[in-house]
Amino acid sequence: MHEPLFVKWNESNDTGIALIDEQHRGIVSIINTFFYLTSHGKSNHMLYSCISDTLKNYSRVHFITEEGFLEAAGYKDIEGHKKLHRRLAIEIEQVEYQGIRNNDARPLLDFLKKWWLEHINDEDRLYVPYLNAYISNT
Repeated sequence: MHEPLFVKWNESNDTGIALIDEQHRGIVSIINTFFYLTSHGKSNHMLYSCISDTLKNYSRVHFITEEGFLEAAGYKDIEGHKKLHRRLAIEIEQVEYQGIRNNDARPLLDFLKKWWLEHINDEDRLYVPYLNAYISNT
């Protein structure tokens, strides 16, 4: 059985930092699972459990990992990057609340796809040279 993916990962999304890339792929996998559940008419409880219990917690782990790497590497804009992470957490809560209230998961799916891919491909790219330099010197 072939199920379409909502977010398709490709190598252009990789940062070249193995653990970060693995975690990013994990987040995309959770978003695709949420899409699958939505597409197959699963209950709102199951849908939002996927977001609340899985995506939010895994995102926290990823942010802690990423911020730890950035601190160790002496990344110049670590505070700005931390603010982006905090903003995402708040925005997920807001969009999730709207989805539950309106019984519509699509805005949350669209938000997650856009935010994560833009964050990975734009914001995370800014720190890659710092982490690569740090990794090659340790």
